[in-house]
Amino acid sequence: MEVHHHPDLHNNTKRFKEYFLEFLMIFLAVTLGFIAENVRERLTELSKEKQYIGAFIRNVKDDADYLRHVIKFDSSQVKGLDSLLMLSHANFADDSNRKSFYYYVFRYCFNSAVFKSNDATLQQLKSSGDYRLIEKDHAADSLSKYDAGVKGIYAQGDYYQIYFREILSRIDDLADMTIMLDSSYMKGWRLTGKTLPPLRVGGDKLPTFFNKVLDFRIITSSYSQNDLKPQLEYATTLISFLEKEYGIEDNSGGD
Repeated sequence: MEVHHHPDLHNNTKRFKEYFLEFLMIFLAVTLGFIAENVRERLTELSKEKQYIGAFIRNVKDDADYLRHVIKFDSSQVKGLDSLLMLSHANFADDSNRKSFYYYVFRYCFNSAVFKSNDATLQQLKSSGDYRLIEKDHAADSLSKYDAGVKGIYAQGDYYQIYFREILSRIDDLADMTIMLDSSYMKGWRLTGKTLPPLRVGGDKLPTFFNKVLDFRIITSSYSQNDLKPQLEYATTLISFLEKEYGIEDNSGGD
């Protein structure tokens, strides 16, 4: 007699539930792993963003110190150039006028100061492609605005340097600068009482020189007032904004 075995439906149903539970657990594990990785990556990016901002703030503080230095130098230079311009119609046959001329030229026409930004963090953000990490409201725009301001200062600084070199060239046409190395005329960068060589004032050399000094005075004042000071004000504001936005403490100890 042939015996027929009927399938065990109960056992099949049980195996299907087990497969489904296994699939669900694997799915949940993969999903949670994916979510955890995304959270971990997001936290890493937020930490990296804050590190970049902290480094940028330190750079801007360096810039602020340098801006103050150049502004102070330029202010002194403008005053010195004003004093030099007072001699534009002086009689340089008079040795006292020549001494004043050499004094102001030595002190205010042989040195220049131009601003150079500490842009290490901005350059790293650009080269690494990490600019995308700066996500907080207005932070990325603020960094770009600051960078644009620096570029504008560089352009004006180049203009300033052109006029500075022009002044030096005009001085060479007018004065005997070898006295700077002659101890009978100068000791410790101070003029002695020895009578100074005459200036070469023939033709239009002298009027042209003083016209160039006036131009240089205007350029120097504009560089300081219209470029450096606004950038210093923005730098100060930007530092406060970013420290507050990112919860970064000011450890500078004050100015």
